[in-house]
Amino acid sequence: MDIVTSIPVRLERLESVSALTEPLRERIARLAHDNFVQRGCLHGYDFEDWLNAERALVVKAAAEIHYSADDLIIEMTLQEIELPNLTLHAGSAQLVLSSDPNDDGLQLMHVIDLPSIISLDGLDAERTRNKLRITTALAGYHGVQQATA
Repeated sequence: MDIVTSIPVRLERLESVSALTEPLRERIARLAHDNFVQRGCLHGYDFEDWLNAERALVVKAAAEIHYSADDLIIEMTLQEIELPNLTLHAGSAQLVLSSDPNDDGLQLMHVIDLPSIISLDGLDAERTRNKLRITTALAGYHGVQQATA
Protein backbone atom coordinates (compact mmCIF):
# COMPACT_ATOMS: atom_id res chain seq x y z
CA MET A 1 0.00 0.00 0.00
CA ASP A 2 1.35 3.44 -0.95
CA ILE A 3 1.62 6.07 1.72
CA VAL A 4 0.48 9.42 0.39
CA THR A 5 1.88 12.57 1.92
CA SER A 6 1.07 16.16 1.20
CA ILE A 7 3.97 18.36 0.12
CA PRO A 8 3.69 22.03 1.10
CA VAL A 9 3.26 24.67 -1.59
CA ARG A 10 4.11 28.29 -0.76
CA LEU A 11 1.32 30.78 -1.39
CA GLU A 12 2.15 34.39 -2.27
CA ARG A 13 0.15 37.33 -3.52
CA LEU A 14 0.76 38.00 -7.23
CA GLU A 15 2.15 41.51 -7.61
CA SER A 16 3.37 41.45 -11.22
CA VAL A 17 3.47 38.62 -13.76
CA SER A 18 6.20 40.35 -15.78
CA ALA A 19 8.45 40.83 -12.73
CA LEU A 20 7.96 37.18 -11.82
CA THR A 21 8.69 35.82 -15.30
CA GLU A 22 11.55 38.20 -16.23
CA PRO A 23 14.43 36.12 -14.75
CA LEU A 24 13.25 33.06 -16.70
CA ARG A 25 12.83 35.11 -19.87
CA GLU A 26 16.44 36.30 -19.47
CA ARG A 27 17.68 32.70 -19.04
CA ILE A 28 15.82 31.66 -22.20
CA ALA A 29 17.23 34.63 -24.14
CA ARG A 30 20.80 33.77 -23.05
CA LEU A 31 20.44 30.13 -24.10
CA ALA A 32 18.80 31.12 -27.41
CA HIS A 33 21.76 33.44 -28.08
CA ASP A 34 24.20 30.65 -27.17
CA ASN A 35 22.43 28.39 -29.69
CA PHE A 36 22.74 31.16 -32.32
CA VAL A 37 26.49 31.48 -31.65
CA GLN A 38 27.04 27.70 -31.67
CA ARG A 39 25.40 27.55 -35.10
CA GLY A 40 27.95 30.07 -36.40
CA CYS A 41 25.78 33.20 -36.02
CA LEU A 42 23.59 32.12 -38.93
CA HIS A 43 20.57 34.45 -39.03
CA GLY A 44 16.97 33.45 -39.67
CA TYR A 45 16.56 30.87 -36.90
CA ASP A 46 15.74 33.18 -33.95
CA PHE A 47 12.26 31.73 -33.36
CA GLU A 48 13.60 28.16 -33.49
CA ASP A 49 16.44 29.12 -31.12
CA TRP A 50 13.96 30.64 -28.68
CA LEU A 51 11.64 27.61 -28.72
CA ASN A 52 14.55 25.19 -28.29
CA ALA A 53 15.85 27.21 -25.33
CA GLU A 54 12.37 27.32 -23.81
CA ARG A 55 12.00 23.53 -24.16
CA ALA A 56 15.40 23.04 -22.51
CA LEU A 57 14.60 25.24 -19.49
CA VAL A 58 10.84 25.26 -18.83
CA VAL A 59 8.88 22.41 -17.28
CA LYS A 60 5.31 22.10 -18.56
CA ALA A 61 2.26 21.27 -16.45
CA ALA A 62 -1.24 20.28 -17.52
CA ALA A 63 -4.14 22.05 -15.79
CA GLU A 64 -7.83 21.22 -15.61
CA ILE A 65 -10.27 23.81 -14.24
CA HIS A 66 -13.74 23.03 -12.95
CA TYR A 67 -16.32 24.31 -10.48
CA SER A 68 -17.69 22.69 -7.33
CA ALA A 69 -20.48 24.56 -5.52
CA ASP A 70 -18.98 28.00 -4.76
CA ASP A 71 -15.38 26.96 -5.42
CA LEU A 72 -13.05 26.99 -8.38
CA ILE A 73 -10.84 23.90 -8.48
CA ILE A 74 -7.67 23.57 -10.54
CA GLU A 75 -6.03 20.19 -10.78
CA MET A 76 -2.55 20.05 -12.25
CA THR A 77 -0.30 17.21 -13.29
CA LEU A 78 3.37 18.03 -12.79
CA GLN A 79 6.41 16.23 -14.14
CA GLU A 80 7.93 13.87 -11.60
CA ILE A 81 11.12 15.87 -11.04
CA GLU A 82 12.41 17.96 -8.18
CA LEU A 83 10.84 21.45 -8.27
CA PRO A 84 12.57 23.53 -5.59
CA ASN A 85 10.54 26.22 -3.82
CA LEU A 86 7.30 25.43 -5.62
CA THR A 87 5.18 28.56 -5.16
CA LEU A 88 1.66 29.55 -6.15
CA HIS A 89 1.40 33.30 -6.81
CA ALA A 90 -2.23 34.37 -6.69
CA GLY A 91 -4.12 37.32 -8.10
CA SER A 92 -7.88 37.65 -8.37
CA ALA A 93 -7.91 36.73 -12.09
CA GLN A 94 -4.58 34.91 -12.57
CA LEU A 95 -2.47 32.29 -10.87
CA VAL A 96 1.21 31.67 -11.56
CA LEU A 97 2.80 28.43 -10.44
CA SER A 98 6.58 28.71 -10.32
CA SER A 99 9.67 27.01 -8.98
CA ASP A 100 13.32 27.82 -8.73
CA PRO A 101 15.59 26.10 -11.29
CA ASN A 102 16.54 22.57 -10.23
CA ASP A 103 20.05 21.07 -10.51
CA ASP A 104 19.48 20.44 -14.24
CA GLY A 105 18.37 24.05 -14.84
CA LEU A 106 14.71 23.09 -15.32
CA GLN A 107 12.13 25.46 -13.91
CA LEU A 108 8.34 25.48 -13.71
CA MET A 109 6.56 28.66 -14.80
CA HIS A 110 2.88 28.21 -15.59
CA VAL A 111 0.47 31.15 -15.93
CA ILE A 112 -3.23 30.34 -15.53
CA ASP A 113 -5.80 32.90 -16.67
CA LEU A 114 -8.83 32.18 -14.52
CA PRO A 115 -12.35 32.00 -15.99
CA SER A 116 -13.79 33.71 -12.88
CA ILE A 117 -12.66 36.20 -10.25
CA ILE A 118 -11.55 34.42 -7.09
CA SER A 119 -11.32 35.28 -3.42
CA LEU A 120 -7.74 35.10 -2.17
CA ASP A 121 -8.84 34.54 1.44
CA GLY A 122 -9.75 30.88 1.03
CA LEU A 123 -7.03 29.84 -1.41
CA ASP A 124 -5.54 26.42 -0.70
CA ALA A 125 -2.95 24.39 -2.60
CA GLU A 126 -1.99 20.82 -1.86
CA ARG A 127 0.63 18.75 -3.67
CA THR A 128 0.75 14.98 -3.53
CA ARG A 129 3.56 13.49 -5.65
CA ASN A 130 3.04 14.88 -9.16
CA LYS A 131 -0.51 16.17 -8.54
CA LEU A 132 -1.38 19.66 -7.39
CA ARG A 133 -4.91 20.62 -6.35
CA ILE A 134 -5.75 24.30 -5.95
CA THR A 135 -9.09 25.22 -4.39
CA THR A 136 -10.42 28.73 -3.93
CA ALA A 137 -13.74 30.41 -3.33
CA LEU A 138 -15.25 32.44 -6.11
CA ALA A 139 -15.37 36.17 -5.33
CA GLY A 140 -18.77 37.27 -4.07
CA TYR A 141 -19.68 33.84 -2.70
CA HIS A 142 -19.55 33.38 1.04
CA GLY A 143 -21.30 30.04 1.43
CA VAL A 144 -24.59 31.75 2.29
CA GLN A 145 -27.56 31.71 -0.03
CA GLN A 146 -28.94 35.17 -0.80
CA ALA A 147 -32.65 35.56 -0.13
CA THR A 148 -34.66 36.67 -3.14
CA ALA A 149 -37.68 38.93 -2.94
